[in-house]
Amino acid sequence: MTLTFKHFDTRLNQWSYIQGDTSNSNSILTEKLDNTLLEFLFPDKQFSFGQMDEHTKAEDLKNHPDSHVLLFSSKTRLLYGLQECLEVVEKLCPDRKDRGAYGSIFLGECKNAINERLNILVVDDATGENGGILNKEDAWKLVGDCYGQIATDLYNKLTKKQEEQDKSYRVIQHRFGWREGDGEDTKFRFGKGTLRPHNLTQLEYANPNNKPKIDLIIPLSSFKGTDKDNPSSPIKPQIKPGLYNQTIWLGEKSQSQKGKTAISQMLASFPQGIKDFAEELEKQAQELTEIQKDPRKVAQLYCEKYEKRKAFTEQQKVSLEQAIADLVADGTLEKQVKLSTTNLNQDEELDTDDLNEDNAKYEKDDLLMYKIIKADLLGHAQILETEKVRQELSRFVQNEWRDIAIGRTLTFDRGMIIPSKELKNGEICVPWMNEGEKILNFRSPFLNSNGLCVSLNKYVEDYLGPDGKSLEGIIVVNDEDHKRILARIDALKALSIATEEIDPAETESERQGRDFDGDCIGVELASKYPNFTAEAEYRNIPENAYAPTVKLKKQSFYREDGTQPEFEEIAIHMSDSISVGIINNHVTAIEALESEIEILKTYGTLQQQAEYVDQVSNGT
Repeated sequence: MTLTFKHFDTRLNQWSYIQGDTSNSNSILTEKLDNTLLEFLFPDKQFSFGQMDEHTKAEDLKNHPDSHVLLFSSKTRLLYGLQECLEVVEKLCPDRKDRGAYGSIFLGECKNAINERLNILVVDDATGENGGILNKEDAWKLVGDCYGQIATDLYNKLTKKQEEQDKSYRVIQHRFGWREGDGEDTKFRFGKGTLRPHNLTQLEYANPNNKPKIDLIIPLSSFKGTDKDNPSSPIKPQIKPGLYNQTIWLGEKSQSQKGKTAISQMLASFPQGIKDFAEELEKQAQELTEIQKDPRKVAQLYCEKYEKRKAFTEQQKVSLEQAIADLVADGTLEKQVKLSTTNLNQDEELDTDDLNEDNAKYEKDDLLMYKIIKADLLGHAQILETEKVRQELSRFVQNEWRDIAIGRTLTFDRGMIIPSKELKNGEICVPWMNEGEKILNFRSPFLNSNGLCVSLNKYVEDYLGPDGKSLEGIIVVNDEDHKRILARIDALKALSIATEEIDPAETESERQGRDFDGDCIGVELASKYPNFTAEAEYRNIPENAYAPTVKLKKQSFYREDGTQPEFEEIAIHMSDSISVGIINNHVTAIEALESEIEILKTYGTLQQQAEYVDQVSNGT
């Protein structure tokens, strides 16, 4: 399923044309999205995209060439549609702020999607309440914050597992929705989260005489779009726990996958631990010094980095190799280089991780340049001497030096997190690391040293798939809260079992701001970095740790009389002008200054310390 969106300028109130050709309607800038929740909810409807910037005003967002209205926003991205669509949107999101907070759920492309009648067990992830189908304790263990379970046969169908060469099971990051009248629930619903493939036929039911088939187990926290903050009575209260026979649209957005994540954002918080990485960075610098003397070796490194960044599957590699072979065979290599001259923006950085819709163009450009260089390496390496490719490789080397200088080349393993009730605070399950090892782990964005946990590796069954093998690309973490920690400590004391454990100011989940709707964390063996680990443990002793960071809930815009501002005003407020990234950069800068002072106190001479004080006092 594909939707085509036309783009327009909200300030000029006119369509955006390719190369300014306003005489041809076919030259309007368009964009296509596949398998979206939006298309399921609004079949055969026309939509368009507008953009806003820091100068946009609320009245600008009421402009549209065809008099369509603003339906959703996702940061600065605006979705417009017919007035009749707005009636459904207001049922989906009676709290208008949700049209901005969750716009990406409706617009996000999914790899695969199904639309079927299923039996869905909705579970309160705080209490385990599920309408009496399962024992509360059993149901509670199967869910977490936006985390649930999917039956094996449904997983195979959704992911088209039989068509995949890789038969390993993975956790799914998903989107879902249904309409009023689609089943036993009478409201429009939508949400997101993760689903673990699980053999749900082996569940133990609360009543042996009532064993309905269960296809999905979804926690209450996965359901978005209620208006519980409405000072008047809610128009759309949260769905109640229980079993629902429902026609549901379910989209597979992504699957868990083991990868790498840079740790450079953490280094400013651990000035003493940096010594663990000095030798590794020096080695990388020496290797790059040798490689940059030979254009062919630089080109090989360029291709290796691209391939790692894209994490090609075997099937993708075969297709790409064939395309590269065709480039060499038909003699179009030099022609491709000339064509790419007008397409590539030399000011763009090579790194294309986490690309979004706004910079998808550069992903294609990077792929083209990669194919050109890779094909030339397979041939006679003549294109490497052309000005275009030489500039690209020179830019690549400069970026490599920059990455080494700031520690961006240092990485931890990365995996998608799921919770387990069998793990307690301070424990983690990383399937590819030995049990009993201490594991360094953190989540991005990294706020301060509180966010680096040193946890004990303990295997639990939650990491296993339906085939009894480890789920691919996942890390199992604890989700203990203070209530459970205190209850566990009290239980040990009641049995006269000595324990030094106390209820911490922040749990590990709070320290990292974890939820389970697709979040990933980085992990590494603590024994690999002894100084880094020692400093992390020291900085997280209660008297040394930062004060807890309170994670505030999303704020609504209700007035005392229950009314709200127009969505155009809310959309501007919810744009990314005050994004998490900007705030995090300011916090990191402050921590870097703290680390700089500590390094001077530890290693600096009296003269260096005095000069630093003079610089600070003079504001230089």
